[in-house]
Amino acid sequence: MRPGSRIPLVIVVAAVFATPAHAHAEFAALGGFWSGVVHFLTGFERPSLVVALAIWAGAQTQRADAALVAVVALGAFASALAMGQRGEDAHSAFAPAVVALALVGGAGAVGVRADARTLLLAAAGCGALAGAVGVAEETISDRALAAIGVSLAAAAAAAYGLVAASFVAPWRHARVGLRLCAAAGAIAAAFCALGHSSICASG
Repeated sequence: MRPGSRIPLVIVVAAVFATPAHAHAEFAALGGFWSGVVHFLTGFERPSLVVALAIWAGAQTQRADAALVAVVALGAFASALAMGQRGEDAHSAFAPAVVALALVGGAGAVGVRADARTLLLAAAGCGALAGAVGVAEETISDRALAAIGVSLAAAAAAAYGLVAASFVAPWRHARVGLRLCAAAGAIAAAFCALGHSSICASG
């Protein structure tokens, strides 16, 4: 990727993370699948948690990339489907997601070693938190479509994070850059927990 081509990507990611949480109600008008995708993307803590997990998992010597992506997707799907329209439950899931982001981001930043079983258990938890978006769909079929959207978005975030970790593996400075990204997520989560960051508004 050429340096100049990274700029639009950075702008898009920044715009998504900066989207106010109250806009979720407007995105619900998209309905079904796309409502689930956008709900996942318009919260700082959910995509950051999945990407931080991928960075941590990608730095391990023992990897199970396909299984990890599948577990994240299944966890997100089950959580989103079970959550349904319970918005208060989705709001209460914000704090555990922030705590998980701080822990997983910290683990990725310092390079904590973990076996495949530990990573898959972490993937299940991260997927469940990523899927706790409280999709506001009336019918079970629309709710299922929204849950599929959430799960595929979470799986894509995990997969791209793992691909990035594999791509930078030969270069030490690039690996440090990924660790810094994980550290940034952990620091942002800490600021959110202390109430000092507007990007983690949980409304």
